[in-house]
Amino acid sequence: MKKISILGLCLLTLGTAAAQKSLVKEVERDMKSNPASYPDQMKKLAPAFTDAESATDAFTWVVAGKGAFGYYDQQSVFAQMGKDVNKKQLGTSVIEGYEYLTKALPLDTVVDAKGKVKTKYSKDIYKQIANHYNDFNNAALFLWEAEDYPDAVKAWNLYVTIPDMPEMVKAGVKAPADTLVAEIMFNMGIGNSLSQNNEAALKNFKDAIARGYTKKNAFDYAISAASQLQKPEEMAEIAEQAYAIYGKEDSRYIGYMVNNLIDKKEYAKADALIDKYIAEDPNNAQLYFVKGVLCDSEGKPEESLAQFKKALSLDENNASTLMQYGYKLYQKACDLDQTEGGGLSNADYNNFRATKVDPMLKEAAGYLEKAYQIDDTMSDARQVLRSIYYNLNDEENLKRVEAM
Repeated sequence: MKKISILGLCLLTLGTAAAQKSLVKEVERDMKSNPASYPDQMKKLAPAFTDAESATDAFTWVVAGKGAFGYYDQQSVFAQMGKDVNKKQLGTSVIEGYEYLTKALPLDTVVDAKGKVKTKYSKDIYKQIANHYNDFNNAALFLWEAEDYPDAVKAWNLYVTIPDMPEMVKAGVKAPADTLVAEIMFNMGIGNSLSQNNEAALKNFKDAIARGYTKKNAFDYAISAASQLQKPEEMAEIAEQAYAIYGKEDSRYIGYMVNNLIDKKEYAKADALIDKYIAEDPNNAQLYFVKGVLCDSEGKPEESLAQFKKALSLDENNASTLMQYGYKLYQKACDLDQTEGGGLSNADYNNFRATKVDPMLKEAAGYLEKAYQIDDTMSDARQVLRSIYYNLNDEENLKRVEAM
């Protein structure tokens, strides 16, 4: 059997390591002379990222990181000059520069003759990142324009978290104003929403609000994200914050609070809450609408009707209230027919229908017709109208509704 030369293996290993080191230096030279070659040079450098020797050498990652920032420096100038640039690549290069350089940090150790551990590149790494700190925000904007929302969020996340790193502060990074950070967190929430990452989006919106971004859309988007995640408790908490600022403008927030209590069957708390707000704002139609929904949930149909009617007296063109009031009238007519219409002679039943049930059905139809006229997306209103006209033997209106 042929013996394998250990010396030969050692020479082979050394040769491979030397080749990778040579490759890294070659890439470094090429990117210094031509920063635009960065994307192609990273493909060329790929073997060095996985080779056992070069992948554990800080120099490999330093070269890649500096190349990424060098590419950004050149291409961002071209962008400012109005030249056509790859905005996605431009934005991504800033993120990659950070990631490459931070991979170098734990590998950056040099042991001197006395056995003391020192660093060779770390100081420059922190300086490189610090010098490009504001570019993380710019990179996010480039990525947003390229509709790469996940990476835009990643760039913004680095922009808001880098100032929390002591080494970055020492390197000269200054945290932006809270107002800017709050706005960026809101933008991150939008980006995560567009990427269907509602968990992250909810956190972003809540963080933005906590930082002082209290525009109405922050609360609305936060509630929407919580709704997508089916978190009624979160919806209610956010709605309570929003109601304190925008309750006079938008009373729907009270609905989220009450619905949460209804879901938990905490009706006494829900009643106390809505009554408190009604006492503070007695001419707010939306509050009576919510009260009507609450009464219906509590099994109080007559009180529910009264609350919807009160809401309509304050806002006669609210489609949701018209729908609910019409539907409750329809239910009342059906219940009346079931409870009092049985056992009657044909003549008595016909009189009963003509004097009690049918007038109520026709009244309900009027409210539902108006609701659908205001909002033709209300398919439930059309469905109930169909049932009403069928019960009234009103063939003309039945065909009209079915054709809607």
